[in-house]
Amino acid sequence: MAENSAEDLIRRFHHELWGGGDLSAIDRLVDSNARTAMTGFEGSTVDVLREDVGRYLAAFDQVSTEIVELIVHDDRAAVWWRTSGRHIGPYGDIAPEPTQRRITMEGVDFFTVREGRIVAMRSFWDAAEVYRQFGLLADGL
Repeated sequence: MAENSAEDLIRRFHHELWGGGDLSAIDRLVDSNARTAMTGFEGSTVDVLREDVGRYLAAFDQVSTEIVELIVHDDRAAVWWRTSGRHIGPYGDIAPEPTQRRITMEGVDFFTVREGRIVAMRSFWDAAEVYRQFGLLADGL
């Protein structure tokens, strides 16, 4: 793996931002004009990530995260990720009251990288499984 390759960039991004909760990784690794499409909306990648990571870190502690699979081709990357944490604070409308449950989320992100920075991102996560873990959706649905 070449230093500053798309693979290196995406691994750093995942490790520093989601694994370490380092919001400064957004400024260092994401182009300020990057765009994101994430389950139901589009927007500035920088703004979307700041909001999403801030909400997650306020709602969960004892966070562990992993890249299950990473596929890179030229300037494109696909990441299957898994993260879990103990629910200790409001998680939007999904779970406004802490449950102390360990919640695991999985999803897939698709990235476009140029000149050592993320310039586009599409993100999909298994919301139904998260709702099940919070007791909001029956098993089998």
